[in-house]
Parts: sequence; C-alpha cells; structure tokens
Amino acid sequence: MARPFAVVGFTALFTLALLFFLPEWAVYLALAPAASGFVLSLILRKPGSSPVIPAALASAALACVLLLTQLALGYHPALQATGENLEIHARIESNAQAKYGRYYYRLRILTIDGKAARLIMRLSSPYAIDCEPYDEIAYTGAVMPLGRDDPEMTDYYKAQGVWLGTYATSYSEDRFEVAPGHGFHPMKPILRMQRAIARSLDLAYSDSVSGLLRGMLLGDVSGLSWTVREDFRQSGTSHIFSVSGLHMSLLAWSVFRLLRALKCPRKASALLAGAFVVFFMALTGFSAPCVRSGVMMLLLLAGELSSRRADSLNSLGLAALVLALASPLSAGQVGLELSFGATLGMVLFQGRFSAPLKRRFARLPKLPRKIANFLNESTCVTLSALALTAPILWLRMPGGLSLATLPANLALVPLSSLLMILGGVSALLPEPLRAWLAFVTEPLGRLTLKTAQVMADLPAPVIWGSLKTLAIPLAVCLLIAAFALLRRYAGKPVPLWITSLACVLVILLGGWLPGLAQSGRTVITRLETGQGMSVLVSRGRKAALLGCDGDELPGGAAKGALSAMGARGLELLLIPGNDAGAAEILRDVPVRQVIEAEGVTRFSLWDGTDGIFYRQGDIAACLIRTESELVLIQFSGETPAEWREVARLGPD
Repeated sequence: MARPFAVVGFTALFTLALLFFLPEWAVYLALAPAASGFVLSLILRKPGSSPVIPAALASAALACVLLLTQLALGYHPALQATGENLEIHARIESNAQAKYGRYYYRLRILTIDGKAARLIMRLSSPYAIDCEPYDEIAYTGAVMPLGRDDPEMTDYYKAQGVWLGTYATSYSEDRFEVAPGHGFHPMKPILRMQRAIARSLDLAYSDSVSGLLRGMLLGDVSGLSWTVREDFRQSGTSHIFSVSGLHMSLLAWSVFRLLRALKCPRKASALLAGAFVVFFMALTGFSAPCVRSGVMMLLLLAGELSSRRADSLNSLGLAALVLALASPLSAGQVGLELSFGATLGMVLFQGRFSAPLKRRFARLPKLPRKIANFLNESTCVTLSALALTAPILWLRMPGGLSLATLPANLALVPLSSLLMILGGVSALLPEPLRAWLAFVTEPLGRLTLKTAQVMADLPAPVIWGSLKTLAIPLAVCLLIAAFALLRRYAGKPVPLWITSLACVLVILLGGWLPGLAQSGRTVITRLETGQGMSVLVSRGRKAALLGCDGDELPGGAAKGALSAMGARGLELLLIPGNDAGAAEILRDVPVRQVIEAEGVTRFSLWDGTDGIFYRQGDIAACLIRTESELVLIQFSGETPAEWREVARLGPD
C-alpha cells in the first residue's frame, strides 16, 4: 500500500464527520458492518491483492470505537455535572473574549462542591475579570450544557470540545475570588503575547481593520461587526478567519524563505521554521484546523531536513489520523472540514488544472510568462480548493452557496494573504516602525473590507442545501459509491465520470430543486428568545422582524436567523413595546424601516404580504396576510374577538 496514512486517515476522518450528525445508536450500527467487513476481507483476500479495502474497513471500525469512547468517557459524564449554586474552583486557561456584550473565559475545573473534576467549561461574565491566564478562580455558580435549546448550537459546541457553560449566581461585586496560579505553564507567555498582539493591532489600526487582522491572525472575530462577518460569509470567503492551511503555509514558508535569503543553512532554516509552526499553533489555541495544517507543514519541513520530498497525500492523511485519535468529535467542526477539503483539493487538482495553460505560456517572453503563470496558478489554486469545499459550504454554512464564491476568492485571497503578512509583521514591530507599516497596511485592509462587501452584493444565484434536506440524497450517493467500489474490487470498474455525474444529479434533484420550489413562499418563524416574543417573516433573502423581546439574547437570536437565511438586513423592524433586543438589532443590522407600533398600525412587506398591528392596553396582536394564508400572532393579552373570527374564516 503506497500511501497507508492517506487511506487510514481519510477514512477515519470521513467516517467521524458522517457519524457526528447521526444518533449514537447509528454509530453501533456502523461499527458492526465495518468490523465484520474487515474480518471478511481478510478471509477472502487473495495473496498479493491490495490491502486498501481491509485497511479502510479497519479504519472505519476504529473511528466508530474512538467516537463511542469519547462519548462514553467524556461527553456524557460532562453533561451530568450540571446544577445550580455549585462551589466551583477552576483555573483560567484563556484570555477574555468579548462578544454579545459579555466576557468569556475558558476554565479547567479543579473541584465542584469539593469533589475533584476534570472538565473544560466556558465562563460567562457581564464584566471583565481582573485576572491573568492560569490564575485560579473560585465562585458559586451554575453549570449548564451549551446550546441546550438549539440543536445546531449543541452540535457546534459538541465539536469544539467545550460542552458546558458556567456563570456566577451571585450579583455582588466580589462574586469571583481570584488567586495567582502556582508554578510555570508554557502557555502563559504565549497567551500574554496573544494579548499583546491584539493590543498592538488595536492601537495601530482603525477598529474595522484591527478586527479584520485579529480574525485572520488569531481567529478572533469578536472585533468584526455582524455586517462584515456576513459580507465574508455570503461571498464564500469566511474561511479567511479559520486559522489553518492558508495562514500556516503563508507564514511558515515566509519564515523559511526569509531565513534562506539571510544565508541561513537549509536544515537550520527548516528547524527554525518548524519551531515557528509549533509556536503559531499554540498562539491560536491549538485549534483543530491549525493542528491539521501544522502537522502537515512539519512533515514538509522534515522533508527539507532529510532532503526528501514529503508525500502530500500521506502527510495530510497522517494529520487526519492524529486529529481523529486526539479528539474524534472535532471532525464535526466545519472549519476543520473546510481546511481538509481545501488542502486535499489543491493536492489532487491544482497541477492538473494549471498544466495545460502552463505549457502554452512556455512560449511567451520572460516577463509576460511570469505574469501569466502567476495568474494561472492563483486561479487554479482557488478552483482546486473550491472543488471540495463547495459541497461542504453548501451543506454546512447557513444561507446557501453563492455562485459569486469563485470570483470572490480570486479577488480576496491574494489581498488577505498580503494583508495578513504585513499585519503580522507590524504587530511585532516597535511603535515607530509599526506606525510606518500601518500607514501602508490600513488602506489595504479597507480595500479588503470593501471588496468583500462588493462581492457579497453581487446579484449571483444561490444554491441552497442542508444536511436535513440532503440526508436521503447523500445516502443514495453513498450507495452509488459503494456499488462502484465493489465493481472495481470485482475487476469490472465503472468509469469515474459516470459515478460522479450520477452523484451530482442525485444531489441536485433531491436537494436543490425542492428548496428552489419553496424559495418563493413567505415563511413565518417564531424565534426562541426566552419569555419574550420575536417573529421573523421572510421570503427568499428578504426579512421582517416583528418584536425583538425576550430574556435570552433576542438580538443574537434574530441575527442568527438572518444569517441562516442569507439576509444581510431587515426590510422592517416592528417594535410593539420596549423590546430588549431592538437596540442591538438597530446597532448591528441594516434596517430599512422601523415602526414603533401603537394603536392600529398597517404595514406592507412585499408583493402579496402585508399586515395589521393592534395595541390597546395590555393587548398586542398582529394579523399577517401572505400569498396563501392568514396568520394571527398574539404578543400579549387576549386577542380581540373579531380578529379570532377573521383568522378562523381565513384569507377570503
């Protein structure tokens, strides 16, 4: 077997990524055929035949065992540690992250109610705590599962490896008791440097450019406004903020080439660049995508040390295997999936895409040839990365996949690459030199932000899809692929283009067309905001929000719903009272029209959809007429009797 790590690593990662979204009993169902198939393949294997299929089946069975082990020994016991008014003693393992108007810290729990515990939790506080990383903290607090009321958020936190949230139940000023940590920890100076880099960027650049650089260099997007994040997400370039292959290859190879330009020996340059890779992984908190790209980069640099070229597929497979062994649930991270997909696409397709034009350009004079080859390589890198990331974006990212993704990546990846290098260097320079470099970098950052906005505004078609709508089509595709593999194993292979075409047609017919048929309908959705009431009325990418009240971040719920449907603003915000989330919405989201409703208020949304809001005393209700139905929404009090009669009779 020429590439053992590629076979084992990719199979394990794919199996884990697929099983992550299925119930636990499905993992047991998958384990049985994988294990029995492995045993059967060993029995039936002919002497001298390829060991690929037995290795793949063994890897799939191992992935099932690893996933069940982490669920049984880590995830489920953690969810049992919830409760109110618990005495918590923990160690702080991160810098403060400010978002949603609160401050968040990563804690490693030492004891709960005097009992030793080994848990990771996310602490939420309304104010910044006066502490340093690896200080110890004690408080009386509550512990709850993160994302408990939202299945999508539950999956998100489950993949991150931080499953529990905690907060202090006391409201006194001394609710947290902080004591200096004991002993030295290697992450202490790195976290201090992380904070120093963020502070340097904040001082040297405007808020928008500083937030952009912090997102690209540190993976911290808390400094980006909601509209900026939507610009990058809807243009298909949000991977810029997933600190992974793009960042690692740019920065590590820049260090290696700089050392070589300074006449440093090749092996010493490779060693120093490898040390930088480990440092950069630590600086980003050893996130899964960064670890993947770091392992691969270390293998490539090891090839420089041994004067042997590393096999890219085998290196990528080894990185996948390391992550599968370390944290099986991390396969559910969309950033990790995009990182692997982009790297695998570049390894498989970049050379094939660029070779035909490269041969033609060989006849050109030197300078035009260099320019043409640069443009050709840049385009082919983007195309090859999108070849495997586009399906992931389609399935995993809210708001669908815009066909403007390709031109957006062609425009933004070179800009962001140059911006990241200049911003990273400026953050490490002393004040006078930093100011001079920031004079050049600031306009480049503003150009990057403007380019993302322009690309997001392009009137390009959007392909919609989701794991729920495509569950059956994907299952059919797996059966088609299994049939093709069996035919190949039997010596009667099916042409690859036929298998690929069949899978594409099944996904389009089973997933895209049904969603396309529903895109012209008006949809009314009640948002989960605690005790209050918020209703989102939408058609396509147009949306109106009726009420923004509640006790569980109503503004955040509204923005999350808008992101999921791909809307970058509101046609109408109707405020029936002193709604808690209205200020946050008006601050972060573009709103075309605001109505502070009193008495009887009529409003129109789009063709065929309008409504009447009624408020009198403690009664607040809204009657919405769409193209096919009449919907009555009651915010508070008793609904007027005549309105109930109208709703009963229907739109006619």
